[in-house]
Amino acid sequence: MPECERQKDVERIVSQMARWREHPWAAIEDGVVITLDPKNLREPIRKFPNQPWLRELTNIWMEEPLLVIPKSRQMLTSWLMIWCHLWLAMFHEGAAVFLQSDKEEKSNELVQRAEFIYNHFPPGEIILPKLRQGRATWCSMVWPGLNSFIKGIAQGADQLRQYSATGVFLDEAAFWEKGRESFAATKPTVDGGGRVTLVSSARAGWFRDIVFDMSV
Repeated sequence: MPECERQKDVERIVSQMARWREHPWAAIEDGVVITLDPKNLREPIRKFPNQPWLRELTNIWMEEPLLVIPKSRQMLTSWLMIWCHLWLAMFHEGAAVFLQSDKEEKSNELVQRAEFIYNHFPPGEIILPKLRQGRATWCSMVWPGLNSFIKGIAQGADQLRQYSATGVFLDEAAFWEKGRESFAATKPTVDGGGRVTLVSSARAGWFRDIVFDMSV
């Protein structure tokens, strides 16, 4: 490639990355966020759908430090929130991001989804920050050059005690045995300027009360 064309390509990538850094939906709009659907044997790997209601949900997430989302199945809400939290870690120096589920094994699955998105950015379209060891490890993605990380954690009031979090994502929290205590433990994150996002299928109990702003 001639030097002038190479320079134009670099400028294009830098401009594109600056746009993606401004808002997580920009990368979805450009078709570079990829998800995995094991149920669909014809097309398990696919672009995240550019749907208006998902864009609106992303906009709300950007504006609201505390967001509680009731969902039904197959809405891609969890995938969207995993991408948004990966975006926090990939594009922001010093980000401390936590993906939380009821068990550590499930939290590791959330981290694996984040790694899947990270690994499926089209080559030549982004300068990816380098992961420690070049890959995710158990419940962990670390970017030493950015001093940022994603950590998968299980439920419980003590899981975040020693950390100052940039963002915490609680997936299917309504079904956790220690859901209420886990949610209460995220208060310092919101008070400190971070983000807390809860997503769950509908269920009566403390999660429903939060959704409808009832006493918990």
